[in-house]
Amino acid sequence: MSDVHAHAHAHAHAHVRGGHDIVEANRAYFDENAEKFEEQHPEARQVGLNSVNAMREAYPALFDKARTEVMDFACGTGLVSQALRPHVKHVTGVDISQASVDFYNKQAAEKGVADDIHAVCAELKGEPGELGGAKFDLVTCCASYHHFPSIDDTTRLLASFLKPGGTLLVVDLAATPDGQELVPATHHHLVPHTHGLTEDQMRAAFEGAGLTGFEMREAHTTMTKVFGNTKWFLARGVKPA
Repeated sequence: MSDVHAHAHAHAHAHVRGGHDIVEANRAYFDENAEKFEEQHPEARQVGLNSVNAMREAYPALFDKARTEVMDFACGTGLVSQALRPHVKHVTGVDISQASVDFYNKQAAEKGVADDIHAVCAELKGEPGELGGAKFDLVTCCASYHHFPSIDDTTRLLASFLKPGGTLLVVDLAATPDGQELVPATHHHLVPHTHGLTEDQMRAAFEGAGLTGFEMREAHTTMTKVFGNTKWFLARGVKPA
């Protein structure tokens, strides 16, 4: 997840006027806290596992151990990537926090799965040649969208890394019907979307990025230290073939 309370992956990569400070605040936060992240947020691993389980239950055909190449965007220390690994061919994690990427790769090596999951530190811009020109069957982003200054820009960026027919899956904080603020004031410098995200916001971002077949459903409800008992959504969009 990202901080999974939403932060483990949380690293904002969007390039938006006015969003630079949030991006840098996230980079600094996760660089400083990468090695103690799971200690600080003991529920993070479960949020990641619950999120991947929701993806697999909703869209089982996307997970092919022999074929599926995945980008795990804002991968943090790798909790979601680790949950994805048994069900796909390879996971490329991407994050702006070098400390998080280093911890991700260290853990992968220690667990003997470095051939299956590997992270790179990059602030992607959607330019030709990034990630060696790689395109992916599946792009995932968990517990991070609420950190991005512009979910529209981020979604366009992620769509650009999909193969034709590829799928973007996002798990994040679901806004409540009454617009309750979900993120405590202590994290407002890291999180621009403090009320979570609505279906209308997600649909507009996905469709604005040229993705089709938009769907949004409840992913899971998980108790977290920062957010309490929180509902997380799963959104899907498909790049036209």
